[in-house]
Amino acid sequence: MNRLWVRLSLGFLLLSWVVLGIVALVVDNSVQTSFREYVNERDAAIFGRSLIEDLVNYYRTTGSWEGVAALLGQPGRGRGVGGRGPQTYIADAQGAIVAATDESWVGKSLEEIGASRMTPLLLDGRQIGMLGQQTPGEQALDAAERRFLAQVNLGLILAGTATTVMALALGILLALSLTRPLRLLATRLSHWTVATIGEQVPVEGSEEVRQLAGEFNAMSQRLADAEAQRRQMAADVAHELRTPVTVLRGHLEAMMDGVYPLDVEHVAVAYEQTLHLSRLVEDLRLLTQAEAGRLPLKLELLAPADLVKRAIARFAPLAQDADITLSSEVGAALPAIHGDQGRLLQVFDNLLTNALRHTKSGGRIRLRVTHAADAVRLVIANTGEIDAETASHLFDRFWRADEARSRDAGGSGLGLAITRQIVRLHHGEIHVEPAVGETWFVIDLPAGID
Repeated sequence: MNRLWVRLSLGFLLLSWVVLGIVALVVDNSVQTSFREYVNERDAAIFGRSLIEDLVNYYRTTGSWEGVAALLGQPGRGRGVGGRGPQTYIADAQGAIVAATDESWVGKSLEEIGASRMTPLLLDGRQIGMLGQQTPGEQALDAAERRFLAQVNLGLILAGTATTVMALALGILLALSLTRPLRLLATRLSHWTVATIGEQVPVEGSEEVRQLAGEFNAMSQRLADAEAQRRQMAADVAHELRTPVTVLRGHLEAMMDGVYPLDVEHVAVAYEQTLHLSRLVEDLRLLTQAEAGRLPLKLELLAPADLVKRAIARFAPLAQDADITLSSEVGAALPAIHGDQGRLLQVFDNLLTNALRHTKSGGRIRLRVTHAADAVRLVIANTGEIDAETASHLFDRFWRADEARSRDAGGSGLGLAITRQIVRLHHGEIHVEPAVGETWFVIDLPAGID
Protein backbone atom coordinates (compact mmCIF):
# COMPACT_ATOMS: atom_id res chain seq x y z
CA MET A 1 0.00 0.00 0.00
CA ASN A 2 2.98 2.28 0.44
CA ARG A 3 4.00 2.00 -3.20
CA LEU A 4 3.71 5.26 -5.09
CA TRP A 5 1.81 3.75 -8.04
CA VAL A 6 -0.76 2.18 -5.69
CA ARG A 7 -1.27 5.44 -3.82
CA LEU A 8 -1.59 7.38 -7.08
CA SER A 9 -4.09 4.85 -8.44
CA LEU A 10 -6.21 4.93 -5.28
CA GLY A 11 -6.05 8.71 -5.21
CA PHE A 12 -7.21 8.88 -8.82
CA LEU A 13 -10.02 6.40 -8.06
CA LEU A 14 -11.09 8.32 -4.95
CA LEU A 15 -11.16 11.56 -6.90
CA SER A 16 -13.27 9.88 -9.61
CA TRP A 17 -15.70 8.60 -6.97
CA VAL A 18 -16.05 12.02 -5.40
CA VAL A 19 -16.68 13.68 -8.77
CA LEU A 20 -19.06 10.90 -9.82
CA GLY A 21 -20.94 11.13 -6.50
CA ILE A 22 -21.39 14.86 -6.88
CA VAL A 23 -22.55 14.46 -10.48
CA ALA A 24 -24.95 11.65 -9.50
CA LEU A 25 -26.48 13.73 -6.70
CA VAL A 26 -26.90 16.72 -8.98
CA VAL A 27 -28.38 14.64 -11.81
CA ASP A 28 -30.70 12.70 -9.50
CA ASN A 29 -31.92 15.85 -7.80
CA SER A 30 -32.33 17.60 -11.15
CA VAL A 31 -34.27 14.67 -12.63
CA GLN A 32 -36.46 14.34 -9.55
CA THR A 33 -37.18 18.06 -9.43
CA SER A 34 -37.70 18.49 -13.16
CA PHE A 35 -39.87 15.39 -13.39
CA ARG A 36 -41.99 16.48 -10.44
CA GLU A 37 -42.39 19.96 -11.95
CA TYR A 38 -43.45 18.37 -15.22
CA VAL A 39 -46.00 16.18 -13.43
CA ASN A 40 -47.35 19.15 -11.45
CA GLU A 41 -47.67 21.24 -14.60
CA ARG A 42 -49.38 18.38 -16.38
CA ASP A 43 -51.78 17.80 -13.48
CA ALA A 44 -52.49 21.49 -13.21
CA ALA A 45 -53.36 21.56 -16.89
CA ILE A 46 -55.64 18.53 -16.42
CA PHE A 47 -57.40 19.97 -13.38
CA GLY A 48 -57.69 23.38 -14.96
CA ARG A 49 -56.18 26.61 -13.74
CA SER A 50 -59.58 28.08 -12.93
CA LEU A 51 -60.38 25.34 -10.39
CA ILE A 52 -57.01 25.74 -8.71
CA GLU A 53 -57.40 29.51 -8.54
CA ASP A 54 -60.96 29.18 -7.18
CA LEU A 55 -59.81 26.79 -4.44
CA VAL A 56 -56.91 29.07 -3.43
CA ASN A 57 -59.22 32.13 -3.36
CA TYR A 58 -61.75 30.15 -1.34
CA TYR A 59 -59.14 29.32 1.28
CA ARG A 60 -57.89 32.91 1.22
CA THR A 61 -61.45 34.13 1.95
CA THR A 62 -62.59 31.54 4.48
CA GLY A 63 -59.25 30.61 6.06
CA SER A 64 -60.26 26.90 5.99
CA TRP A 65 -61.56 24.15 3.73
CA GLU A 66 -64.96 23.90 5.40
CA GLY A 67 -67.72 23.86 2.77
CA VAL A 68 -65.27 23.55 -0.14
CA ALA A 69 -67.16 20.48 -1.40
CA ALA A 70 -69.58 22.84 -3.13
CA LEU A 71 -66.83 23.82 -5.60
CA LEU A 72 -66.31 20.20 -6.57
CA GLY A 73 -70.08 19.77 -7.04
CA GLN A 74 -70.19 22.39 -9.82
CA PRO A 75 -70.73 21.09 -13.38
CA GLY A 76 -67.55 19.77 -15.01
CA ARG A 77 -65.52 19.79 -11.79
CA GLY A 78 -66.41 16.45 -10.27
CA ARG A 79 -66.73 13.75 -12.80
CA GLY A 80 -66.65 10.64 -10.67
CA VAL A 81 -69.66 9.54 -8.63
CA GLY A 82 -69.97 6.45 -6.46
CA GLY A 83 -66.51 5.17 -7.34
CA ARG A 84 -67.11 5.16 -11.13
CA GLY A 85 -64.73 7.16 -13.35
CA PRO A 86 -62.11 9.62 -12.13
CA GLN A 87 -62.49 10.72 -8.51
CA THR A 88 -61.44 14.28 -7.55
CA TYR A 89 -60.60 15.29 -3.99
CA ILE A 90 -59.09 18.06 -1.85
CA ALA A 91 -56.72 17.33 1.01
CA ASP A 92 -55.49 19.77 3.64
CA ALA A 93 -51.84 20.53 4.37
CA GLN A 94 -51.67 17.52 6.74
CA GLY A 95 -52.77 15.07 4.02
CA ALA A 96 -56.34 14.49 5.27
CA ILE A 97 -59.09 14.52 2.60
CA VAL A 98 -61.63 17.31 3.35
CA ALA A 99 -63.78 17.05 0.23
CA ALA A 100 -64.24 14.51 -2.57
CA THR A 101 -66.59 13.55 -5.36
CA ASP A 102 -66.85 10.23 -3.51
CA GLU A 103 -68.08 11.33 -0.08
CA SER A 104 -66.80 8.09 1.48
CA TRP A 105 -63.23 9.39 1.01
CA VAL A 106 -63.72 12.39 3.31
CA GLY A 107 -61.62 11.98 6.45
CA LYS A 108 -59.27 9.48 4.89
CA SER A 109 -55.56 10.07 4.44
CA LEU A 110 -53.74 10.14 1.12
CA GLU A 111 -52.00 6.87 1.98
CA GLU A 112 -55.36 5.14 2.40
CA ILE A 113 -56.72 5.96 -1.05
CA GLY A 114 -53.57 4.85 -2.85
CA ALA A 115 -51.78 6.30 -5.84
CA SER A 116 -53.31 9.34 -7.49
CA ARG A 117 -52.38 12.41 -9.49
CA MET A 118 -51.93 15.51 -7.28
CA THR A 119 -51.00 19.14 -7.60
CA PRO A 120 -50.16 21.42 -4.65
CA LEU A 121 -52.38 24.36 -3.67
CA LEU A 122 -50.17 27.32 -2.79
CA LEU A 123 -51.12 30.56 -1.08
CA ASP A 124 -48.36 33.19 -1.07
CA GLY A 125 -45.79 30.42 -1.47
CA ARG A 126 -47.19 28.37 1.42
CA GLN A 127 -48.80 24.99 0.73
CA ILE A 128 -52.36 24.96 2.06
CA GLY A 129 -53.51 21.67 0.59
CA MET A 130 -53.52 19.29 -2.36
CA LEU A 131 -55.92 18.88 -5.27
CA GLY A 132 -55.91 15.27 -6.45
CA GLN A 133 -57.55 12.96 -8.90
CA GLN A 134 -57.53 9.20 -9.07
CA THR A 135 -58.35 7.19 -12.15
CA PRO A 136 -58.62 3.41 -12.58
CA GLY A 137 -55.19 3.40 -14.35
CA GLU A 138 -53.47 5.72 -11.84
CA GLN A 139 -51.65 2.85 -10.12
CA ALA A 140 -50.14 1.82 -13.46
CA LEU A 141 -49.13 5.43 -14.17
CA ASP A 142 -47.56 5.77 -10.73
CA ALA A 143 -45.67 2.53 -11.27
CA ALA A 144 -44.46 3.86 -14.64
CA GLU A 145 -43.21 7.03 -12.96
CA ARG A 146 -41.35 4.99 -10.36
CA ARG A 147 -39.86 2.80 -13.08
CA PHE A 148 -38.68 5.91 -14.91
CA LEU A 149 -36.90 7.21 -11.81
CA ALA A 150 -35.53 3.73 -11.07
CA GLN A 151 -34.15 3.52 -14.61
CA VAL A 152 -32.48 6.89 -14.19
CA ASN A 153 -30.90 5.72 -10.93
CA LEU A 154 -29.89 2.41 -12.53
CA GLY A 155 -28.27 4.34 -15.36
CA LEU A 156 -26.33 6.38 -12.83
CA ILE A 157 -25.22 3.21 -11.02
CA LEU A 158 -24.11 1.57 -14.26
CA ALA A 159 -22.31 4.74 -15.31
CA GLY A 160 -20.67 4.87 -11.88
CA THR A 161 -19.55 1.26 -12.13
CA ALA A 162 -18.13 1.74 -15.62
CA THR A 163 -16.46 4.97 -14.55
CA THR A 164 -14.95 3.24 -11.52
CA VAL A 165 -13.46 0.48 -13.66
CA MET A 166 -12.15 2.96 -16.21
CA ALA A 167 -10.82 5.29 -13.52
CA LEU A 168 -9.02 2.44 -11.79
CA ALA A 169 -7.53 1.17 -15.06
CA LEU A 170 -6.49 4.64 -16.21
CA GLY A 171 -5.21 5.47 -12.72
CA ILE A 172 -3.01 2.37 -12.68
CA LEU A 173 -1.69 3.06 -16.19
CA LEU A 174 -1.03 6.70 -15.37
CA ALA A 175 0.62 5.86 -12.05
CA LEU A 176 2.82 3.20 -13.63
CA SER A 177 3.86 5.57 -16.42
CA LEU A 178 4.70 8.27 -13.87
CA THR A 179 6.64 5.97 -11.58
CA ARG A 180 8.48 4.01 -14.28
CA PRO A 181 11.33 6.56 -14.59
CA LEU A 182 11.59 6.59 -10.79
CA ARG A 183 11.81 2.80 -10.68
CA LEU A 184 14.50 2.84 -13.37
CA LEU A 185 16.39 5.49 -11.42
CA ALA A 186 16.10 3.43 -8.22
CA THR A 187 17.32 0.32 -10.06
CA ARG A 188 20.36 2.16 -11.34
CA LEU A 189 21.07 3.54 -7.90
CA SER A 190 20.88 0.07 -6.36
CA HIS A 191 23.79 -1.00 -8.60
CA TRP A 192 25.76 2.19 -7.96
CA THR A 193 29.31 1.64 -6.73
CA VAL A 194 32.50 3.67 -6.57
CA ALA A 195 33.44 2.22 -9.94
CA THR A 196 30.21 3.46 -11.57
CA ILE A 197 30.24 6.97 -10.10
CA GLY A 198 29.69 9.44 -12.90
CA GLU A 199 27.32 7.27 -14.92
CA GLN A 200 24.36 9.16 -16.35
CA VAL A 201 20.74 8.02 -16.39
CA PRO A 202 18.33 8.71 -19.27
CA VAL A 203 16.43 11.97 -18.88
CA GLU A 204 12.84 11.01 -19.69
CA GLY A 205 9.32 11.13 -18.30
CA SER A 206 7.41 14.13 -17.00
CA GLU A 207 9.02 17.50 -16.42
CA GLU A 208 9.44 16.80 -12.70
CA VAL A 209 10.98 13.37 -13.28
CA ARG A 210 13.24 14.81 -15.97
CA GLN A 211 14.36 17.46 -13.53
CA LEU A 212 15.07 14.78 -10.90
CA ALA A 213 17.07 12.74 -13.41
CA GLY A 214 18.98 15.84 -14.44
CA GLU A 215 19.80 16.68 -10.84
CA PHE A 216 20.90 13.10 -10.26
CA ASN A 217 23.18 13.23 -13.31
CA ALA A 218 24.65 16.49 -12.09
CA MET A 219 25.22 15.00 -8.62
CA SER A 220 26.76 11.89 -10.16
CA GLN A 221 29.14 14.04 -12.17
CA ARG A 222 30.05 16.12 -9.13
CA LEU A 223 30.79 12.96 -7.15
CA ALA A 224 32.87 11.62 -10.03
CA ASP A 225 34.80 14.89 -10.15
CA ALA A 226 35.27 14.81 -6.39
CA GLU A 227 36.45 11.20 -6.52
CA ALA A 228 38.89 12.02 -9.31
CA GLN A 229 40.09 15.01 -7.33
CA ARG A 230 40.52 12.84 -4.24
CA ARG A 231 42.56 10.30 -6.15
CA GLN A 232 44.62 13.02 -7.77
CA MET A 233 45.23 14.65 -4.42
CA ALA A 234 46.29 11.33 -2.88
CA ALA A 235 48.71 10.82 -5.77
CA ASP A 236 49.97 14.42 -5.46
CA VAL A 237 50.47 14.11 -1.71
CA ALA A 238 52.38 10.87 -2.16
CA HIS A 239 54.49 12.51 -4.84
CA GLU A 240 55.14 15.60 -2.71
CA LEU A 241 56.06 13.57 0.36
CA ARG A 242 58.30 11.19 -1.54
CA THR A 243 60.91 13.80 -2.49
CA PRO A 244 61.72 15.19 1.00
CA VAL A 245 61.41 11.74 2.56
CA THR A 246 63.83 10.30 -0.04
CA VAL A 247 66.33 13.13 0.51
CA LEU A 248 66.01 12.82 4.29
CA ARG A 249 66.43 9.06 4.18
CA GLY A 250 69.39 9.31 1.82
CA HIS A 251 71.25 11.78 4.03
CA LEU A 252 70.56 9.83 7.20
CA GLU A 253 71.66 6.52 5.61
CA ALA A 254 74.79 8.18 4.20
CA MET A 255 75.71 9.55 7.63
CA MET A 256 74.96 6.22 9.31
CA ASP A 257 77.14 4.38 6.73
CA GLY A 258 79.94 6.92 7.12
CA VAL A 259 79.63 8.20 3.57
CA TYR A 260 78.80 11.67 4.94
CA PRO A 261 80.32 12.98 8.13
CA LEU A 262 77.90 13.57 10.99
CA ASP A 263 78.42 17.33 10.99
CA VAL A 264 76.21 20.41 11.14
CA GLU A 265 76.18 20.89 7.38
CA HIS A 266 74.72 17.47 6.59
CA VAL A 267 72.40 17.45 9.59
CA ALA A 268 71.10 20.84 8.39
CA VAL A 269 70.09 19.27 5.05
CA ALA A 270 68.08 16.63 6.88
CA TYR A 271 66.58 19.29 9.13
CA GLU A 272 65.51 21.39 6.14
CA GLN A 273 63.65 18.39 4.72
CA THR A 274 61.81 17.91 8.01
CA LEU A 275 60.80 21.60 7.87
CA HIS A 276 59.58 21.11 4.33
CA LEU A 277 57.55 18.09 5.42
CA SER A 278 56.13 20.09 8.33
CA ARG A 279 55.10 22.96 6.00
CA LEU A 280 53.51 20.51 3.57
CA VAL A 281 51.53 18.75 6.30
CA GLU A 282 50.39 22.07 7.77
CA ASP A 283 49.33 23.39 4.36
CA LEU A 284 47.39 20.19 3.68
CA ARG A 285 45.64 20.48 7.05
CA LEU A 286 44.81 24.13 6.42
CA LEU A 287 43.49 23.47 2.91
CA THR A 288 41.35 20.54 4.10
CA GLN A 289 39.82 22.68 6.86
CA ALA A 290 39.18 25.56 4.46
CA GLU A 291 37.54 23.37 1.82
CA ALA A 292 35.29 21.77 4.47
CA GLY A 293 34.30 25.22 5.80
CA ARG A 294 35.73 24.40 9.24
CA LEU A 295 38.59 26.87 9.23
CA PRO A 296 37.95 29.13 12.24
CA LEU A 297 37.70 32.83 11.41
CA LYS A 298 37.86 35.72 13.84
CA LEU A 299 35.69 38.21 11.96
CA GLU A 300 35.93 41.92 12.60
CA LEU A 301 35.58 45.18 10.71
CA LEU A 302 38.82 45.89 8.88
CA ALA A 303 40.03 48.87 6.92
CA PRO A 304 41.40 47.76 3.51
CA ALA A 305 44.06 50.48 3.62
CA ASP A 306 45.50 49.05 6.87
CA LEU A 307 45.70 45.55 5.37
CA VAL A 308 47.59 46.84 2.35
CA LYS A 309 49.91 48.88 4.55
CA ARG A 310 50.74 45.82 6.68
CA ALA A 311 51.32 43.65 3.61
CA ILE A 312 53.66 46.23 2.02
CA ALA A 313 55.61 46.54 5.26
CA ARG A 314 56.10 42.76 5.50
CA PHE A 315 57.41 42.35 1.93
CA ALA A 316 59.26 45.61 1.34
CA PRO A 317 62.68 44.20 2.46
CA LEU A 318 62.25 41.07 0.29
CA ALA A 319 61.30 43.18 -2.75
CA GLN A 320 64.26 45.48 -2.18
CA ASP A 321 66.67 42.52 -1.97
CA ALA A 322 65.24 41.18 -5.25
CA ASP A 323 65.52 44.59 -6.93
CA ILE A 324 61.74 44.71 -7.43
CA THR A 325 59.64 47.85 -6.98
CA LEU A 326 56.75 47.31 -4.53
CA SER A 327 54.04 50.01 -4.42
CA SER A 328 50.41 50.51 -3.43
CA GLU A 329 47.42 52.54 -4.67
CA VAL A 330 44.54 52.94 -2.21
CA GLY A 331 41.29 54.59 -3.27
CA ALA A 332 39.50 57.22 -1.21
CA ALA A 333 36.48 56.59 1.07
CA LEU A 334 36.76 52.81 0.98
CA PRO A 335 34.18 50.89 3.01
CA ALA A 336 35.26 48.50 5.74
CA ILE A 337 35.19 44.75 5.18
CA HIS A 338 34.25 41.92 7.49
CA GLY A 339 37.17 39.55 7.77
CA ASP A 340 39.81 37.74 9.73
CA GLN A 341 42.90 39.95 9.70
CA GLY A 342 45.36 37.07 10.10
CA ARG A 343 43.82 35.01 7.30
CA LEU A 344 43.56 37.96 4.92
CA LEU A 345 47.22 38.82 5.58
CA GLN A 346 47.95 35.17 4.78
CA VAL A 347 46.22 35.73 1.42
CA PHE A 348 48.49 38.74 0.77
CA ASP A 349 51.52 36.71 1.87
CA ASN A 350 50.74 33.90 -0.57
CA LEU A 351 50.02 36.23 -3.47
CA LEU A 352 53.04 38.47 -2.85
CA THR A 353 55.30 35.45 -2.40
CA ASN A 354 54.05 34.10 -5.70
CA ALA A 355 54.52 37.52 -7.35
CA LEU A 356 58.10 37.84 -6.06
CA ARG A 357 58.89 34.32 -7.26
CA HIS A 358 57.70 35.07 -10.80
CA THR A 359 58.85 38.69 -11.18
CA LYS A 360 62.24 39.25 -12.67
CA SER A 361 64.81 41.63 -11.20
CA GLY A 362 64.00 45.22 -12.12
CA GLY A 363 60.27 44.47 -12.33
CA ARG A 364 57.47 45.81 -10.16
CA ILE A 365 54.57 44.66 -8.01
CA ARG A 366 51.54 46.89 -7.39
CA LEU A 367 48.75 46.59 -4.83
CA ARG A 368 45.61 48.53 -5.77
CA VAL A 369 42.42 48.82 -3.72
CA THR A 370 39.20 50.29 -5.14
CA HIS A 371 35.48 50.34 -4.38
CA ALA A 372 33.45 48.36 -6.94
CA ALA A 373 29.64 48.27 -6.47
CA ASP A 374 29.01 46.54 -3.12
CA ALA A 375 32.49 45.07 -2.93
CA VAL A 376 36.04 46.08 -2.22
CA ARG A 377 38.37 45.07 -5.05
CA LEU A 378 42.01 44.28 -4.29
CA VAL A 379 44.41 43.79 -7.19
CA ILE A 380 47.93 42.38 -6.90
CA ALA A 381 49.68 43.04 -10.23
CA ASN A 382 53.21 41.98 -11.14
CA THR A 383 55.21 42.38 -14.34
CA GLY A 384 55.27 39.32 -16.55
CA GLU A 385 52.50 37.75 -18.58
CA ILE A 386 51.02 34.26 -18.35
CA ASP A 387 49.09 32.30 -20.94
CA ALA A 388 45.46 31.23 -20.59
CA GLU A 389 46.36 27.58 -19.95
CA THR A 390 48.59 28.53 -17.05
CA ALA A 391 45.99 30.92 -15.64
CA SER A 392 43.36 28.15 -15.64
CA HIS A 393 45.51 25.93 -13.36
CA LEU A 394 47.00 28.48 -10.95
CA PHE A 395 44.60 27.59 -8.11
CA ASP A 396 44.92 23.80 -8.51
CA ARG A 397 46.64 21.82 -5.76
CA PHE A 398 50.35 21.06 -6.26
CA TRP A 399 50.37 22.75 -9.65
CA ARG A 400 53.46 24.71 -10.68
CA ALA A 401 53.95 26.82 -13.77
CA ASP A 402 57.55 25.62 -14.01
CA GLU A 403 57.82 21.86 -13.41
CA ALA A 404 61.61 22.14 -13.50
CA ARG A 405 61.52 24.37 -10.43
CA SER A 406 62.91 22.86 -7.27
CA ARG A 407 60.30 21.60 -4.79
CA ASP A 408 61.96 23.48 -2.02
CA ALA A 409 62.17 26.70 -3.94
CA GLY A 410 58.70 26.30 -5.34
CA GLY A 411 56.95 25.78 -2.00
CA SER A 412 54.32 23.13 -1.33
CA GLY A 413 52.21 23.97 -4.36
CA LEU A 414 49.20 24.62 -2.12
CA GLY A 415 49.57 28.35 -1.46
CA LEU A 416 47.19 29.60 -4.16
CA ALA A 417 44.67 26.80 -3.50
CA ILE A 418 44.63 27.85 0.17
CA THR A 419 44.31 31.49 -0.88
CA ARG A 420 41.20 30.78 -2.95
CA GLN A 421 39.52 28.85 -0.13
CA ILE A 422 40.24 31.62 2.42
CA VAL A 423 38.76 34.21 0.05
CA ARG A 424 35.65 32.05 -0.44
CA LEU A 425 35.25 31.66 3.31
CA HIS A 426 35.01 35.47 3.36
CA HIS A 427 32.21 35.21 0.73
CA GLY A 428 34.53 36.69 -1.87
CA GLU A 429 35.98 35.59 -5.20
CA ILE A 430 39.46 35.56 -6.69
CA HIS A 431 40.53 35.20 -10.29
CA VAL A 432 43.44 35.89 -12.61
CA GLU A 433 43.36 38.51 -15.37
CA PRO A 434 46.18 38.59 -17.92
CA ALA A 435 47.06 42.20 -18.79
CA VAL A 436 49.52 43.84 -21.17
CA GLY A 437 52.93 43.13 -19.70
CA GLU A 438 51.40 42.16 -16.31
CA THR A 439 49.48 39.49 -14.45
CA TRP A 440 46.64 40.57 -12.15
CA PHE A 441 45.24 38.62 -9.22
CA VAL A 442 41.85 40.20 -8.53
CA ILE A 443 40.01 39.70 -5.22
CA ASP A 444 36.45 40.93 -4.63
CA LEU A 445 35.35 40.99 -0.98
CA PRO A 446 31.85 42.11 0.08
CA ALA A 447 31.78 45.52 1.75
CA GLY A 448 30.87 45.56 5.44
CA ILE A 449 29.48 48.37 7.61
CA ASP A 450 31.43 51.59 7.53
